[in-house]
Amino acid sequence: MTDHKEQPLSATTFEPAPAKTASVDSVSEGGQPRVVMIALAAAAVLLIFVFFVLPQLVAPDEVAHSLTDTEQAAPSGNIIASGSVANDTGNERSPFAEAQESALRRDAQEVLQSLLTLQESLAARGTAKWGEPTYGEALGHAAAGDTAYRERDFTGATAEYQLALNQLLELEASLPGRIEALHDTLVSAIESGDVLAAQARFSELAEMAPADIRLIALEDRLAALPAVIAALDTAADREASGNLGAAVTAATDATRADPAHQRADARLSELRTALTRQQFTDAMTAGYGAMGAKAFDSAQQQFRSAARLITGAPEPGAAMIELEQARTQNTLLGLREQGTQAEREERWADAVGLYQLALEIDALMLFATEGVARTEPRADLDTRLETMPKERDRLIDARIMRLAQETLAEAEAIADPGPRLQAQIAAARDTLAYASTPVAVTMTSDGLTDITLLRVRRLGTLAEQTLSLRPGVYTAVGIRNGYRDVRIKFEVRPDQANTFAVRCVEKI
Repeated sequence: MTDHKEQPLSATTFEPAPAKTASVDSVSEGGQPRVVMIALAAAAVLLIFVFFVLPQLVAPDEVAHSLTDTEQAAPSGNIIASGSVANDTGNERSPFAEAQESALRRDAQEVLQSLLTLQESLAARGTAKWGEPTYGEALGHAAAGDTAYRERDFTGATAEYQLALNQLLELEASLPGRIEALHDTLVSAIESGDVLAAQARFSELAEMAPADIRLIALEDRLAALPAVIAALDTAADREASGNLGAAVTAATDATRADPAHQRADARLSELRTALTRQQFTDAMTAGYGAMGAKAFDSAQQQFRSAARLITGAPEPGAAMIELEQARTQNTLLGLREQGTQAEREERWADAVGLYQLALEIDALMLFATEGVARTEPRADLDTRLETMPKERDRLIDARIMRLAQETLAEAEAIADPGPRLQAQIAAARDTLAYASTPVAVTMTSDGLTDITLLRVRRLGTLAEQTLSLRPGVYTAVGIRNGYRDVRIKFEVRPDQANTFAVRCVEKI
């Protein structure tokens, strides 16, 4: 910047106009007129302004700043704090011209100051690396402004400085978008596992946006990137070898190293899905194997496990239907086999129950329908044959004896009787023979008691009488006027002395 000393403006002597007599005469008490006082005061203020204030306004202003930056392509020279006005034609300028020139210079300096401040901020953010060609053009306009300023063309300097400022403001306005784009590029490099590119983008972002709070997390992610890459590589190797469980573990390690790593998270999700599918397939396979081996409970557990692994999968539901059908079919087959075995063993009541269970499961099962029709009569016959020896004493009743005989005839009519039926027929024959063979029975009394042998006949009064009775349990009733009736129950058997007394001895 060159120094230039301006000549101070010469003060113009202010001479007030002469006073008029008429005016003096009009003032009371001989004092000075008010108009004269005002004029004198205005003249004094004007003189002070001309001699003291105006020289300060037009004094040279030193510009301390310039756009000299060794990083920039366009240098700026020293700015001379002198100016010229187009209407100034001589070395001596009017106060108005000096004031106008000073105002133009101040405008240029104000724009320049804003330009320098913004340029310094952008330079610190590495604009020289990412702002071309706009940044270089802005420095060119700033240099042109310096040239105009040195030539005292303050209007041209202001215009050039303003163009440079506008371009830098444009760069500044583009910073948020550039920061986001650089951030996205950095994240992409981290996601793709490009360590060198990620480190370079991180350095650029730290320079461009040093106060960005995301840098903290990004630095941690960058530090964890080698561990993430190694874990993902391990997961890929384990997957290739078919060990999906180990692959999931390795992918989990990757997500723990960098919880924000989307590719690692997606990889873990893929591997978990693959592992779940494998476990699902294994469970279904095991379920069908167990069903084939008729281990139905185990098959059911496997199918339910598969259903829990993949909610909504149709395969477990279809398998459960097959399982129930297989279980039912196996149950029916089992009941058929058990029923047949019960028939072979002459357990007719058991066979009936088994066939009835089969009909409860499926009322259209032919083997069960035929089995019930075949075994129910045998079960009834078996019950009657089993009861006959136990109730042989009741055979003294002619009706019961007839039914027993019919039962024996029914049993004897069955072709190819089994061991059980043969034994029952033999026992029935013995029972009927026992019950059909009369036994001598002696009845004694006092000759006064009227005796009736229930279900046989009335004996009347007697002292002693011998009867021929079939073995069994009998009841004798004695009646005598003036005495309490008596009832005697006795059993007739061929292997004992069958003598019984019936007397009424208790008076009323």
